[in-house]
Amino acid sequence: MFADNDRISRRQLLRQMILSLLGAWLLFLAGEICGQGQNGILGMTLGFLLLAGWALALLGCAESYRHMEAYMGKGGKAVMTVVYLSFLIMTGSFVLRKVSRICAEYLTAGAEPELLGLLLLAAAGIGIGNDLQRRARLAEIFYPFVMTGFVLMLSLAAFHMRTESFEEPVRLSATGIAREGWRTLAAGAVLAVLPFLLGQVREEKTLKRPLLEGMGKLWILLMAAVVILLGTFGAGGILRMEAPVLQLMAGTRLPGEFLERFDIVWLALLLCSLLFALGSILFYGGHLVGMQGKKGRMFRIVMGLLIYAGSVAGGENGIAKYYLLLTEWFYLPFFLCLTLLLWAAARIEKSRMRAKGGKDER
Repeated sequence: MFADNDRISRRQLLRQMILSLLGAWLLFLAGEICGQGQNGILGMTLGFLLLAGWALALLGCAESYRHMEAYMGKGGKAVMTVVYLSFLIMTGSFVLRKVSRICAEYLTAGAEPELLGLLLLAAAGIGIGNDLQRRARLAEIFYPFVMTGFVLMLSLAAFHMRTESFEEPVRLSATGIAREGWRTLAAGAVLAVLPFLLGQVREEKTLKRPLLEGMGKLWILLMAAVVILLGTFGAGGILRMEAPVLQLMAGTRLPGEFLERFDIVWLALLLCSLLFALGSILFYGGHLVGMQGKKGRMFRIVMGLLIYAGSVAGGENGIAKYYLLLTEWFYLPFFLCLTLLLWAAARIEKSRMRAKGGKDER
């Protein structure tokens, strides 16, 4: 079902969410989780439960997000917008830096990562654009191919698993589980922008079940990747790898050696998801400030330049060390507190309206 009247369906929203998150989580989060063994698996499951609860809370107070000025005034709304935009820019810079360096190493040997980053960002921005329906249609087109490809790739990679890889001793730790749960929750901090789009979804009130189903699909695929990685390399081996998922796929082959560089197919699927994520970051930035037409295009160009500048700055480690620290200890707590405050404000407002309605009836 395609969008009409500048609104999208529940299915389109969920497909956009999965496409935006899956590639980044498989590439960046799966290896971090694997390195902690069983603590990582249990922590990731805890983190997904917390993410599901947060997503439901965001859904419940979406109206408050869309009318934030009524609760916080113009100044408060301006501060919120700046915080959200700074988070989106830093997230875009982090993803772009990682992706450009991976492409330079695995796809185009000898190419400059900085040049590749500029080309990738331009492709993502032009491809997604600033049109709600265009983004929804792209998600409809790419989702079946990307999901089918990821399932096929993981199924083939599962043949590399060895039982002895699971025998490495790992001591269960409540602190370790909590730490990985918080890290998983931080990886989903980008869900904080979800309420701003919900007003343009048909049947918004019935989104609860589809939203949970989408989170469930992400958890299943990420869990499958984590188990396969642990069964192939073991927790100790994964700790020595920079990108375990890419190492896993580098050794995956079709039966009969039909395709020698099968890892290219895997990287192409990841790249499709990551480019959709980058384009979505630019889309949400324009959506937050409410700029359309020529002004909207100019804003997205400026935002893209800031993302690119962040991706090339900072020396060898670049923005990664600052981004992860800020996300876990500033942006995530900020977004959670904001959700709690707006949720409480919405409940108080509803109580007042009910009380006023009761007095009017009497």
